[in-house]
Amino acid sequence: MRIATSLVLSACLLGGLAFDAAAQQPQMRGIVNITGQLYRAQNDNAYNVFLVTPEGIIMTDPINRDFSRWLKAEFATRFKVPVRYVLYSHSDWDHDSGGVVFADTAEFVGQRNMLAALAPPAGNPPLREDVADMDVNHDGRIARAEAKGAVAQRFDLLDYDRDNFVSGAELVRGSINDVYAPTITFTDKYTVTVGGKSVTMVWLGGAHTADSSAIYFPAERAVFGVDILQVKRIPLDLLPNVGAYIEALRRVNSLDYEYALTGHALAGKKQDIVDEQHLLEDLSKGVAAGVAAGRSLAEIQRTLTLDAYKNFERWDTDVKRHIADVYATLMGGPQAVRELK
Repeated sequence: MRIATSLVLSACLLGGLAFDAAAQQPQMRGIVNITGQLYRAQNDNAYNVFLVTPEGIIMTDPINRDFSRWLKAEFATRFKVPVRYVLYSHSDWDHDSGGVVFADTAEFVGQRNMLAALAPPAGNPPLREDVADMDVNHDGRIARAEAKGAVAQRFDLLDYDRDNFVSGAELVRGSINDVYAPTITFTDKYTVTVGGKSVTMVWLGGAHTADSSAIYFPAERAVFGVDILQVKRIPLDLLPNVGAYIEALRRVNSLDYEYALTGHALAGKKQDIVDEQHLLEDLSKGVAAGVAAGRSLAEIQRTLTLDAYKNFERWDTDVKRHIADVYATLMGGPQAVRELK
């Protein structure tokens, strides 16, 4: 593999497409050739991919405005063709902010549910429990001076109406003020073609977010997926439920591909995503068997060992929590709530 970067050299394991997480440092940026004219670009712990053709570039998530400016300059220097399409994996701010940098030459494609995600915040829900203590004067809003942590850091991305307060509705909408709205939307599948190269977006049925899509490069036999696709890593969440995640992975694994390109951490091969699917299937079946046997949540967490997957990243921190989420789903309990991240 050829690795190029204007800031630092990215560490890569040849043949495995696996970045050495321990070697990654803050402000890391780089571009790695995957196969043919398909590349994976890095901004700290987030990644996108792009395909270069003689008539322009098809790229995925812009990540953020500063990275997009850097990437646009790299494209001008290395490839000398503009971006023709930006394909959104989903609407999360940490992957899809900053697309306006490419708006002079590109169309933006997202699953149609993305429009609802970007719409003005509706209703008047209360502040979530994890941020309610910031509301010092108890007026049901977080003033700029009251904000802490992630809310303070992303205040302008949350404050939709620019009134210097963040409401419960704005928190539900999320930190997405800098996500450029798609100019093209689709329902199940959508294919774009530039310079004789085609790329297909596949809706993943509502796992993680209602607008999550996999981005498939058939000629390169590669799939890009964010947050849902994990290589030797436990998913961070299983929203809205484990069944939605399993169905999403089945949709991905029905495609003919070799390279599994993720939005975070390691990239890998199709077998890695098959392994992830098997993990969640075994998790779901194991919890269901425990419930059928009349076991308590604590008993299931103690006895459902899932030993085949213990080498996965985040095992110690997330498996018991996921068992609890699946248990709650099967018992008709409340769904997990997505915290500000």
